[in-house]
Amino acid sequence: MLVEKFTPEVLISAPRRGPAIPNHDGTLALYTVSTHTIGGDTLKEIRVMNIATGESSQLFDDEKAQDATWLGDGTNTVILLKKGGEGFTWLLTIDADKTPSSPLIVGHIQAPVRNLKVKALKDGTVAFAVVGLANADGELFNGEVKKPAHTGRVYDVYRAREWDAYRNLQKYSIFYSTLSKKEEGWKIAGSLHNALANTELEAPISMYEPVDARDNYDISEVGITLAAEEPGITDPLLVGISDVYYVRLNSFTTAGVHRPVRIGVQSTELDGFSSHPRFSPDGSLIAFLRGPRSAYEQSQIFVHQIGSPSAVDLFDMVTGQKWPLTPSTFEFAPNGHTLYITADDTGRHALFKVDILPSAYPKTLLRDGSVTSYYPLGQDNNERLLVTSSSMVESSIYQIVDADADHEPIVVSSAAKNGSKLGLSRKQVTEIYFEGGGDYCVHAWVIRPRNFDEGKKYPLALLVHGGPMGSWNDGWSTRWNPAVWAEQGYVVVTPNITGSTGYGTEFADAVRDNWGGRPYDDLVNCMEHLKQIPYIDTDNAIAAGGSYGGYMMNWIQGNPLGRRFKAMVCHDGIFHVPTFMLQTDYVDDSNEFGGPPVLWKNLEGLERYNPARPDLLPNWKTPMLVIHSDKDYRCPITDGLAAFHTLQLLGTPSRFLTFPDENHWVLNEENSLEWHRQVFGWINKYTGIDS
Repeated sequence: MLVEKFTPEVLISAPRRGPAIPNHDGTLALYTVSTHTIGGDTLKEIRVMNIATGESSQLFDDEKAQDATWLGDGTNTVILLKKGGEGFTWLLTIDADKTPSSPLIVGHIQAPVRNLKVKALKDGTVAFAVVGLANADGELFNGEVKKPAHTGRVYDVYRAREWDAYRNLQKYSIFYSTLSKKEEGWKIAGSLHNALANTELEAPISMYEPVDARDNYDISEVGITLAAEEPGITDPLLVGISDVYYVRLNSFTTAGVHRPVRIGVQSTELDGFSSHPRFSPDGSLIAFLRGPRSAYEQSQIFVHQIGSPSAVDLFDMVTGQKWPLTPSTFEFAPNGHTLYITADDTGRHALFKVDILPSAYPKTLLRDGSVTSYYPLGQDNNERLLVTSSSMVESSIYQIVDADADHEPIVVSSAAKNGSKLGLSRKQVTEIYFEGGGDYCVHAWVIRPRNFDEGKKYPLALLVHGGPMGSWNDGWSTRWNPAVWAEQGYVVVTPNITGSTGYGTEFADAVRDNWGGRPYDDLVNCMEHLKQIPYIDTDNAIAAGGSYGGYMMNWIQGNPLGRRFKAMVCHDGIFHVPTFMLQTDYVDDSNEFGGPPVLWKNLEGLERYNPARPDLLPNWKTPMLVIHSDKDYRCPITDGLAAFHTLQLLGTPSRFLTFPDENHWVLNEENSLEWHRQVFGWINKYTGIDS
């Protein structure tokens, strides 16, 4: 059904599709979709799509299902996990050739587990692995069976909590076994074995829901590879140093006898951050991302031949060709000697391919919108990919991209029909460049209302992204969606200021020890440039941002730019930098503020761009909505309360919005709807918009 206007209600209730995963022969695609009814429930489905026709049917409907994927045995069997009572986890299969179809029980695992991975083996069985907590004996731990008499937790290490939860006293580990085919269907063949038993390693687990932690381990016929923090580090400022390990397995049916082997790198960096390990199809190579621990340095792809002394940098030591972009993900092609790569590129999240050969250079495959996933379409070497992507007006598009040809992608399915089903149009989105705070240009997206009239003036909504290393890409978001702001009646500008990714490492690195310097100057110049655009009313403007963008709202408040806005919105912002560094769940010694991140060693550096400096606080005169949630441990709620209390004590019009059950992100659909209602109610009051 088409809608006339894209409202927060439409945004929240629009179906949210997951990545499309093709089956073994490229005829079907598996995907999830979540649809929320305002004031009601959320329907969570697993669906199967005919790639040739784009038609789909429901395979399974259960909010407790997760990690659905193809079994990989050459049939159209789907395998998934389902949460059960008392912490148990069911392993189920469903025949995608029969819809509707009842799931078959493969077995149950007597503990909460997630991050299912499967691999068909040559003997006809299927290896599988899951991540779960392990007790002191290395066995799966189920904390829901026997709960302790008290809720006290004792920590002797720096990082007591992460993202939105206190860290478990047990460690996560990878447990594996095999599935065998019986007359009644697939069954778990034997006991689950702990791949990290008798080691100090902890399996990767994502606290950033709904981010998929399966990204940080992989399985192959030859064993398991994972990224894990280096054990034994006692210096709190070095927490997070991580490496990739290879666990050789003689069999997935027996307990391992080989200890994990750390894969070294041929690099001058003494420490770093490793992630995204992947086996090549034949299991002979392990590739992964690694970069210096500082977020301001570029990560690169390293490739390791199993049995060789160390991994080598793909671009420095294999291709010999420097690449200005920073890989964010990659996958092996079926041929095993080509990689598909995604990277931010000038406001897009693009897809590339590169051969693992001397003199090879990445070829652009798709640079339209933002790519979220990509899978080989079939297991032959025709290099066709099923790609999932989005744009600022299209929530989800599945298309076939031919890596060997230059013809246009073939659209399989467009959830919003290029935005039209949501009342949006690609014509609403354009881009500009303006002079930054130095000798460089800054790129920005401009999003206009669908009923835009160039002869009229529209209030300005200036949005600042998080990070500070991040970017506004041409992609869909259910949290910060520029189109839903534009449909309120604003011209929305999203500038990729200093620190943004996709514009070269020097541009991103320039935000180091410069949080309120160059980025602020870029925003000042942005406002001056926008004054020249006749349909933008810069005298009737608001500014908003979250995380680092929230920090920037607080910094702007104390500086002259703050007087240019009628109202502001600060979501999960940093108020007092020196104490924030002691409260956040993760901090490193990367000289973000010109020295160590502790006030007794570097008070001058931490105060330089501190929004709570006494000389700046009296300037906080612009009406501000402060939003902060209780479970945000990355930017703790005390900073939000301090900002709100400051505004209240100064007599500045202000409001505080909090969600006790949300973290750094507002994810619950009804909470998100209230977030939008409060935000738009606040800014519209000051700009005079009647929404």
